[in-house]
Amino acid sequence: MKDKTNITNSYAEYRNYLEIKNKADSTIADYCAKALKLINYLIRNNIDTYKLRIDQIESYLAKYKKKSISNNTYAKFVNCTRIFLSFLYDREYLETDISKKIEPVKKIETAQRVWLFDNEIARIEDYIKNRNCKKVENLRDLIIFYFGVSCGLRRQEIINLNWSDLKTDEENRPYINILNSKGRKSRIVYISDSLYELLKSYRKASKKYTGAIVRGNYGRRIAKSSLQNLMRAIYRESGVYKKNLNIHSLRHTYAERHRDKKTDYTTVMTLMGHSRLDTTMAYVFYN
Repeated sequence: MKDKTNITNSYAEYRNYLEIKNKADSTIADYCAKALKLINYLIRNNIDTYKLRIDQIESYLAKYKKKSISNNTYAKFVNCTRIFLSFLYDREYLETDISKKIEPVKKIETAQRVWLFDNEIARIEDYIKNRNCKKVENLRDLIIFYFGVSCGLRRQEIINLNWSDLKTDEENRPYINILNSKGRKSRIVYISDSLYELLKSYRKASKKYTGAIVRGNYGRRIAKSSLQNLMRAIYRESGVYKKNLNIHSLRHTYAERHRDKKTDYTTVMTLMGHSRLDTTMAYVFYN
C-alpha cells in the first residue's frame, strides 16, 4: 500500500511513467507541470488526497476556467488532470477513480489551415533582410523562417535545437538532428548550403557556440509564446498577414510546396516526422 499521505511522491513516479510511455519531452514537461499544479493545490488546501471527492476537483477546475483562456486550452487542462487522476488511482494514491466522474470538454475544431504562397515567402525574406534591426536578430529570424518553410520543423523542434545537432555527413552535406520529437521520434533533416552558411554567420554574430540555436531575450532558449508572437509580428510588418496565419503555417507551407513538386506521400511523411500516413494526408490534401 502506498503512503497515502505523501502525494508529492507521485510526481517522480508520474514523470517516469510518461517517459516509459515514450512521450515527447515537451509533452512530459506539459503533463508534469499540470500534475504539479494539482499536487500543490491539494497540499495548499489541506485536502486529503486519498479521500479526494469529485466536488473538490470540480472546484479546482472551476478556478482554472475563470482565467482568460481559450476553450481548447481548458479542454487540454481537463484532459491532463483526468490522466493524472487516473494514474493516482492506479498507483493507490486515491481511494476511488475520480477521473471517470469528470466530463471531458469537447475541443472546438481548429481554424482553417493556411500557408504562404511564393510571392509571400519572397516578401517576408526581403522584409527580414532589410529591416532596421540588429544583424543578429535578422539572421535569427531568417533561420526560424527557413526552419519552417524549407525544413518543415515543428515549433517545439525549432525551440529544442542545439548547436550540437548541426552536423555534416561523409559527403559534407549539412543536416540537423531532430531528437526525441513528437512521439519520441528522431529524424535527420538535410538543409541547403545557403541555410548552413546562414547558421554559421548567426553563430559567429551571436557568439553562442553551444546550447540553444534559437534564443530570445537575455540569450535564453526562446519560449513557445515568444516564438509564436515573433512570427505573427513578422507577418504583420511584412504585409502578408491573413487570418489564421501562425508559426505552424510555415510547416503547412513546407508540405504544400512538396505537394506542388509532386513528392510522393510516404517521402513527405518521413520528412515531416509523421508516424502515420493519414496525418500527412491531412496536410497535403487539405482544402
